[in-house]
Amino acid sequence: MLPPTLEEFQAAHSIIKSKIKSTLLRQSEWLSKKLDAEVYLKFEFLQPGRSFKIRGAINTLLSQDEKPSHVFASSGGNHGIAVTVACNGIQVPCCIILPKSTSDHKISVLRRLGAEVVVHGVDWDDAHSFGVSLAKKENGLYIHPFADRSVIIGQGTIALELAEELPSFDIVIASAGGGGLLTGIALALKAIGRKENVEIISAETTGADCIAQSVRADKVIELPTITSIARSLGAKKTSPFIFETISSLVNKCIVLSDEQAVSALFQFLDEEKILIEPAASCSIAAALDNRDYLVGKKIVIIVCGANIHLNEVLGWKSMMTFTK
Repeated sequence: MLPPTLEEFQAAHSIIKSKIKSTLLRQSEWLSKKLDAEVYLKFEFLQPGRSFKIRGAINTLLSQDEKPSHVFASSGGNHGIAVTVACNGIQVPCCIILPKSTSDHKISVLRRLGAEVVVHGVDWDDAHSFGVSLAKKENGLYIHPFADRSVIIGQGTIALELAEELPSFDIVIASAGGGGLLTGIALALKAIGRKENVEIISAETTGADCIAQSVRADKVIELPTITSIARSLGAKKTSPFIFETISSLVNKCIVLSDEQAVSALFQFLDEEKILIEPAASCSIAAALDNRDYLVGKKIVIIVCGANIHLNEVLGWKSMMTFTK
């Protein structure tokens, strides 16, 4: 796969802006004071579908030569929700294949949105293989949650918005998952000439850390299973292109425990009055756990998703001890 050009990112940005608005970028007084830095939060959870994933879904759907007759996607939840919302916008039916580990909340959201839901396999990788075969059988469009070129370009439009809103910034922190978000942001910053002056930090949780393990091993590593509660980070391995991009353009890979991610979730709720999911709060935890590295810097944290049910959150609180 060739790296996307600036023109491709700009074209995707135009497509996406025709359907959704740029998300709020706001300075966090709490984190700025806590880290002795200038910290901005990019509120991607305000997107339709409550995550950044809508960007890649819209760009993929609207950049097709012909309108697809049927769309398929496999997901731990957020990608499936985004694809469903995007398909509803152009009146195309979709089928979302989910692993058995998907929360009841996300399944109910998908069905309420009108998606055909198929539960298959233990983890996302099982659902992905089944989804690809279904799409081929039905002659439909399959949208990969992180490895498709059009998805990566769509996620990268976040960087174009940041460049428009902030004249300069030193660090971007984003959750890893399969790596599509990080890769898109890194390549877009490079395309607009900003990467040389910006560090990119990835955040993952133990048990869903295929990116960090791959970077350390200098090869693509496949996890035996996903054990983290941050299920929307739950790819057992990334793609070769994403691995190569992150290895060369991402400056630091941080792995947090589930306890740290959930502690950050509660701190964020307490201070910002917003409930986000562990796949997003792990980026907050990465910042809180690396204060010495961040002091005095201008930092952007991508708050990537908020598809979480209160019952899940309360269950974690009863199991864990938190420190502020």
